[in-house]
Amino acid sequence: MTTTPDGADRPIESPDAGSQGPHDAAIDEIAVNTATRRQVRKEQWRVLYRSPGFIIGSAIMTLWIVSSFFPELLANFDPKISVTGPEGQTLTRMPPDSTLWFGTDRLGRDVYSRVIYGSRPIMIAAPAATIIAAVIGTLLGLLSGYFKGWVDELVSRLLEAILSIPAILLAIVIVFTFGATNPVIIGAIAFLFIPPIARTVRAATLAESQLDYVTAARMRGERSLFIIGREIFPNVTGVVVVEVTVRLGYAIFTLATLAFLGLSGGDVTDPNWGVDVAQNYQQIVAQVWWPTVFPALAIGTLVIGVNLIADSIERATKS
Repeated sequence: MTTTPDGADRPIESPDAGSQGPHDAAIDEIAVNTATRRQVRKEQWRVLYRSPGFIIGSAIMTLWIVSSFFPELLANFDPKISVTGPEGQTLTRMPPDSTLWFGTDRLGRDVYSRVIYGSRPIMIAAPAATIIAAVIGTLLGLLSGYFKGWVDELVSRLLEAILSIPAILLAIVIVFTFGATNPVIIGAIAFLFIPPIARTVRAATLAESQLDYVTAARMRGERSLFIIGREIFPNVTGVVVVEVTVRLGYAIFTLATLAFLGLSGGDVTDPNWGVDVAQNYQQIVAQVWWPTVFPALAIGTLVIGVNLIADSIERATKS
């Protein structure tokens, strides 16, 4: 309380009470917008977890993940050893029945066991290549979209040069040049997917860099790398997740294609979906369809599962 010249007591008022400066109001508005964006992201994830497509896709992915890491729990026979009958004869080209669920191939190997074990090469190589591409592509996209100018020009021209070459042709050239080994195949596929991921993240970064929270961070004197990593990147993670799931499906197809062409990175007797299709597809004309159809269906179901997850994530982020 304070006494005025006329003798009345009045409460002391703070100089800032009841009013805010323009700078304080702007900071409060940015804080509210940031909280709103976080709440929106939480709601998007709730929508995603309830999506039928996401649930079905996750179930398919879980099945193949279990098959790739614990195949002995699901397989009936050794995938590289021919199945023999009660008299010791090799059971070649046996159709599916209650014992041989997917039949046997031309060498008498159990097709079902080869399908189960054949998931391992793809479930290791495809995610590895996709993650490498996502890390490098996201970094390039963030730097290009934030700094713009000559950085954007340089990165964009390099990406366009890579995209101008057909993807599978470029992969074949890389594998033939450096050798058909697993690290080379993973690196080749990662190299193919860096440009599309980088371009998508760049577009998202350009949009985010114009918003108020980035301007406020610059006004606070934050460094560029801090703004990119702590301010912009959390707001483009949805885009990155969608790109990763989409590219994972393409990586599975690319790996299967290379394996079909004889560039599997392993022994030809090892179970591999693409190799098995290549070794048996000519027998379809002789009505021996099962050694080809079941590995092909395995590739298809895995890609469908990945695409269901990707579509669900994309719809959730746009809701």
